[in-house]
Amino acid sequence: MEFKAVASDGVVIEGELFSASTPGSECVVLAHGLPAPHLSAPDPDDEGYAGLARRIVPLGYDVAVFNFRGTGESGGHLEIDKWPDDLIAVLDFLDGHYGGRRTYTVVGSSAGGATAIIATARDERIARLITFAAPADYEFLELENDPAQWFEIYRKAGMIREGYPGDAQSWAAGFQKLVPKDAMVHCRAASITLLHGSEDETVPPGHLEILAGAAGEKAKAVFLPGVAHQMRRDERAVAALLKELRRK
Repeated sequence: MEFKAVASDGVVIEGELFSASTPGSECVVLAHGLPAPHLSAPDPDDEGYAGLARRIVPLGYDVAVFNFRGTGESGGHLEIDKWPDDLIAVLDFLDGHYGGRRTYTVVGSSAGGATAIIATARDERIARLITFAAPADYEFLELENDPAQWFEIYRKAGMIREGYPGDAQSWAAGFQKLVPKDAMVHCRAASITLLHGSEDETVPPGHLEILAGAAGEKAKAVFLPGVAHQMRRDERAVAALLKELRRK
């Protein structure tokens, strides 16, 4: 079932809900990472997060996938500091769909994981948080060294769209507004699982320890040897995720 959620500033977030056959199923929300159009061309055989959703549904979960603003068919521009509002808007939609306020499991990949951490510090409906390669902060991107280059990459990719009100500097500053390692201290989730691969070429593997330290005893940190950054495309990482989700 396709759906539209509306963020607090009116931006429309496009998504799809995959339903399990079990009435009253819990819902898992998948939050994607920051697209990297400058690094690789799209793989026509990659089913994306819809493919991952189909792996999760047989476990008895409904699964919601969506595009953050500026990506896919969602509206707005790619403004990372507004992504937590998009995720919360999806939860609001799901509450309406299910007919009442519920709790959710959020699985966030990379920047989606960082976004989920920020949202979990703000919204108690995220009862379980699982991350793939989440950054503790965005300093590793070194955006301040050449914000114009990064801005142009996403403008050419159609993610910073016509009418964007700021410039490259203000756009890059949005990344500095989100510090997941600080938000993790205030995380309201009852269960936190952090997954990271040893061969991550994008987010340094050391970010796992930083986030786990900030989360304290309620966090489970899982270091996966040999796994690179795109964890949803690695069967070892998917197996680890499915193992966690079986622990209802």
